[in-house]
Amino acid sequence: MPAKINHIAIATDHYAVNAKFYEALFGMKTGTKPRPARAVAVKDGYLGLNIIPRREGRTSGLDHFGIEVDNIEEIRKKIHAFDPECDTLKRPPVRPFAAYSACDPDGNIFDLSQNDIGFQKDIYSDGAWDAPRKVSYFALRTRHPERCAKFYHEVFGLNLLNKGADDPNYYLSDGRVTLMILPWKLSDYYDMDPARVGPDHIGFTVESIEALQRDLDDIVGQNPHLHGRPLGYGTEGKARLDLFKRSSVGRLHITDVEGVYIAIAEDGDPRPGQA
Repeated sequence: MPAKINHIAIATDHYAVNAKFYEALFGMKTGTKPRPARAVAVKDGYLGLNIIPRREGRTSGLDHFGIEVDNIEEIRKKIHAFDPECDTLKRPPVRPFAAYSACDPDGNIFDLSQNDIGFQKDIYSDGAWDAPRKVSYFALRTRHPERCAKFYHEVFGLNLLNKGADDPNYYLSDGRVTLMILPWKLSDYYDMDPARVGPDHIGFTVESIEALQRDLDDIVGQNPHLHGRPLGYGTEGKARLDLFKRSSVGRLHITDVEGVYIAIAEDGDPRPGQA
C-alpha cells in the first residue's frame, strides 16, 4: 500500500464548534469513541481533520498534517538518508493517529503512522467510506518547494503530477488527496502582513457548489456560531483574498470558524496538478 495523507490538524480556541462546522457543512463524521478533552476528530471517509484545542504558546489555524505508511522504520531511514538534519520524534501512545512526528527539509511538521500498528483509535480506527463532500488537497507554502516536492516523492512515493511550464507550484498525490506545495515569497505580501511559511489552506470537492452555498446560508441562519470569517474587506483583506484565490484551486473561497482558508471546487472541475 502506498503512503497516504491521513489527517490534517487545526489548532483553535473553539475546537468543538469548529468540528461542528465541518460536520454540518461537509457531512464529516465523528468517531464512536471521541476524546472531548483532547480534540475532536472528524472524517470525510478517507481523511481526518483533527481539531485540537490551542495550547499555551501555540498559534491557531492549520498546524500540521499526517502521513500513513506501511513501514515506519523504513521511512525513518529514508528521511534521514534524504537529509540527515530531518529527524523523527517518538510520540506518546495516547495519540490515535501518529507514532512519530517528523519534518521535511524546510522544517514543515508532519506526523507518521503505520497502517497496521494497532493503536489507532476514534475515527482513525473506522473503515473508509465514500462521501460527496471531501478533502481534495492540502496546501503547504514553503521556501524551497522543488526540494520539498522531491522529498515527499522520493521518501513516501507520492506521485508527482503534471504542471504547466509557468506554474511555480508542485503537486503530489497519494491517489486521492493531493499535497500542493506553494512557493513562499516575501514579495507576495506587499499589501498585507506577511504570513509564516507552513500549512496554507485546504481544498474540498463537493457535488454542487450551489447546494453547498445554500447549506451554508441555512446553517448560519440556524446557528450563528458556525459562521466563517469575512473575506475581502478593506485594502489588506482584498490583498489576502487575491493571494488566496491565485494560490488555490476552487471556485468558492470561504473560511471555517477559526479562519482557516477553504477552497471549494465541484466534481468535474480541474483538480490540482491537471496542467
